[in-house]
Amino acid sequence: MTKGIIASATACAVLLIAGCGGNDGSAKSGSAPSTARDQLVLVESEFPSGTKKMDIPQDKLQSTLSNFGATMATATVTPAECKGPQLDVAAAGKDILSKASFSVASTEDMTMYVDYVSGNVADLPKMVDNHQKCPEVKVSSNTDGKQADSTTKFDKLTVPAALSGTDAIAYKTTSSTTIGTAVPLDQTTFEGYATVRGLTVGVRVSTWSDTPDQPAFEKFFTTAVQKVQNAK
Repeated sequence: MTKGIIASATACAVLLIAGCGGNDGSAKSGSAPSTARDQLVLVESEFPSGTKKMDIPQDKLQSTLSNFGATMATATVTPAECKGPQLDVAAAGKDILSKASFSVASTEDMTMYVDYVSGNVADLPKMVDNHQKCPEVKVSSNTDGKQADSTTKFDKLTVPAALSGTDAIAYKTTSSTTIGTAVPLDQTTFEGYATVRGLTVGVRVSTWSDTPDQPAFEKFFTTAVQKVQNAK
């Protein structure tokens, strides 16, 4: 399996980390934007320079989410008590995707940039609690007849100064995945989530082997959140 194939699968599954649980946006206070949700995500010119927009069909995302949930149901998770939260992630990701508009771009070196806006409000405190309880998780499963082992570590980050006072969180995640006898593939991701005006804004920046540019991530996260904050 090549990095390109895995990167494509990652792009389709990016919304899985949207949070563990959520609520309909109407249950939250605040004035929801009148702007259509698909106009609240970033357009290509608002992504970092050197990126190119990717078109990923909604039905492909839905299929990937369903497959992920089925895989997780039979996977071995270490520590064992972290399996429940992982299943929650799959369910919450599918729920949030059902009311999300998203935008994905990548660079030539396969750095992936993702921005999405969902009508469901992610439970950020629950996400923080789950990551505190399970800061490092190993998942072992069978993929297309091959053993797949993945270890992921979560490190909480300080949100960008421009988002101070916003209901927002940010993480750096590092993962190493081995499929069959292939050489392990390492991925580093910066991800940020904010609940704004009854909506969830989520961004991810991922690279293989190298570490993404953190200042670029912070600017990207800030731009995505402020677009929703300032929308009509």
